[in-house]
Amino acid sequence: MKKFFKSALKVSIASLVTSIILYVVIIGFFLLSVVTANVFGTVIKITVPILTLVTILGFVYSFFIKGKQKFIFLSLHFVSICVISFCVYLSIALRDFAP
Repeated sequence: MKKFFKSALKVSIASLVTSIILYVVIIGFFLLSVVTANVFGTVIKITVPILTLVTILGFVYSFFIKGKQKFIFLSLHFVSICVISFCVYLSIALRDFAP
C-alpha cells in the first residue's frame, strides 16, 4: 500500500477509473425505470461523497506526476470536479421545481 501511494501516476489512474465507474453507476440507476426514487436517492447519497473525495484525491496527486501526462490528468480531474459541482448546483436549484 505504501508503494501505491508513493506512485502519483498509479493513484491518479485509479482515481480516474473509480470516478468513471461511479459515474456509470449513477447514470445506470438513473436510466433504470424499475428503480424507485428512494433507491436512487440512497445511491446518490452514497456515491456522491465517495465520488467527490476520490476525484479530489486524484486531482491532488496529479500535481506530483512528472512528465507530459501531468496536464492530461489535471484537466480530466478538473473536469470531473466541475461536473460534480454543476450537478450539485443543479439539484439544489431545481429541488422545488418538480415533485
